Amino acid sequence: MDVLEAIRSYRPCPEYSPRPIPPEALKKVLGAARLAPSHRNLQPWRFVVVQDDERKRLLAQASARGRLIAEAPAVIVALAVEEDMPATIGGYISAYPLDVAVAVSHLQLAATAEGLGTNWIIEFNDEKVRTVLAVPDGVHPLGLLPIGYPAHPNGGTIAPGDGRKSLDEIIAYNEYSW
Repeated sequence: MDVLEAIRSYRPCPEYSPRPIPPEALKKVLGAARLAPSHRNLQPWRFVVVQDDERKRLLAQASARGRLIAEAPAVIVALAVEEDMPATIGGYISAYPLDVAVAVSHLQLAATAEGLGTNWIIEFNDEKVRTVLAVPDGVHPLGLLPIGYPAHPNGGTIAPGDGRKSLDEIIAYNEYSW
């Protein structure tokens, strides 16, 4: 599957099969995240792969969307390391969430190409996640990503193209002109 096909095919996975993820597929997906570009190549990300059922259960309790976390064969927790990202965007906001988001996007597209489903969950209790994973100060959980084979063949709930704005609605040339 090429990149554009993966972009067109990606849908948040609403339900997972209990089928285990082969280690080599998981490694490919994480390898894609590792290859993401970042400011000055500082790579301010870390990923914790959770496959232990008890830890997944505890992570599930940290989110209103816990069912997805509990049922997926694995959960990848995306973390940002503050000390690896001194730069700011426009002088007012730290760049590390943006860099981690790019890595997560690479991860999700690679998962799609491998026939896996993911779902980026940002609604979670930070302190609970920190406790379950023993996350130190200066490191910030930015997303819980259940990952596994979709329970249904189409993998997602949104038909391709539905609800997307047209290019004319999102692109201007030379100045902001909406």
